Amino acid sequence: MAAKTPSSWCFSFLKEALILPTRNPKLFTPVFLVLAVATFLARSVHVVFIQPLVDDMVRSIYLIEMRNTGFSCAEGAKLEEGAIKIMLISIAQVILMLALGFVKKALAFFAASTTYSGDRYSLAELVRKVICKGNTLKGPAITFAVVTALDLAWTAVLVAMRAGTAVMMRGGQSRVLSVQGLVFLLTLLAELCFAVLALVSVAASVVDGERRGVRALRQAWRLMTRVRRKEGLLLVLLTYLLPTVVAPVYRAALVYSRRSMAAGLCVLAGYAFMFGALQLVYLAAATVFYYEAMESKEVVPCDAYAKIPSGEGDV
Repeated sequence: MAAKTPSSWCFSFLKEALILPTRNPKLFTPVFLVLAVATFLARSVHVVFIQPLVDDMVRSIYLIEMRNTGFSCAEGAKLEEGAIKIMLISIAQVILMLALGFVKKALAFFAASTTYSGDRYSLAELVRKVICKGNTLKGPAITFAVVTALDLAWTAVLVAMRAGTAVMMRGGQSRVLSVQGLVFLLTLLAELCFAVLALVSVAASVVDGERRGVRALRQAWRLMTRVRRKEGLLLVLLTYLLPTVVAPVYRAALVYSRRSMAAGLCVLAGYAFMFGALQLVYLAAATVFYYEAMESKEVVPCDAYAKIPSGEGDV
């Protein structure tokens, strides 16, 4: 069993999350590599396929405007074809990101849960004895599907609000625009908080397979808003501040890929490794947060993860 720091210290779960991977490096090393590879694959779609198409379209529009001759039928058809390609590739990228997102979150949460509970699995043992045993993945999969659907719906609302704001800017409705801008900002902040709430709810489904879907979301909400508010706020800040540290590296990859695709992919690989490490930190933090919040209320015993008998966990 992992040693516990005082629950009154709001940084205790963060300290535990940072130490957790060192307790089982034979598991967390391949999990880290999975996170890095998944990040590289998802981001490379934009670098290799979408960005060149966008650059070609921008270049074509610029040349047409410089000639000041307007769009010909052939040029209009070419731009329309490029826009359709970008849309289709973007849809494929979203599907890829969702699939990879579930895989990497499931691996990271199960790795953090089993290690926190005292077991020392390798990746193969984790997959064979825990993840592939019975209906262990059913709960996390249902919860992930629910939170993904809600997140997509929330994103659609934000896009609609942004479009409405753009229309009002053209109409010069400044007073209504300021109110709608404030509502948009609050909605955006709520979406950011919901994304972290979704992480904790998936962690809840991994730890306790009986909590799934809306039940897991309600449990995560209660823990973050009633049981451990300070730690919940710290988890939100951690989840969104850490990626900003490596965001300039991704932008550099986009810039270098315009000059040399090989150089851009090399920089992107560096970004993927850094972002994978940060993902491992905040996914482990979400798991530890759930455990410590539950333990503080004595809701469930700490070793009740994934319904695995204790005798099978000794490796």
